[in-house]
Amino acid sequence: MRTDVSRAHQEQDAQSQEAPSEGTAWAQGSGRPKDIPEAAVVLNQRIIARESLDSSVPAALKLKKRLKRFALDNELDHLPIGDIVSVALDEWLTTRGF
Repeated sequence: MRTDVSRAHQEQDAQSQEAPSEGTAWAQGSGRPKDIPEAAVVLNQRIIARESLDSSVPAALKLKKRLKRFALDNELDHLPIGDIVSVALDEWLTTRGF
């Protein structure tokens, strides 16, 4: 069963990296720039310089509600949304070679 889940996950990853939507070709970067540290290294620093990244997301995904539910279920007083977004975007860009 574990190999079936793993195989399905690999196929899904391959499909998501092929094309984000029909008719749109995304450029593949040359690789993660060497001067950019891993997200975990940056987020574990005591003092972090930050910049704003404004974005709107599809309401149908109910991300705000799901994040609140996650925080409640895990008894978190503070959910570092900026850190979560940082890790997600860093991984997304890195897989595309940027």
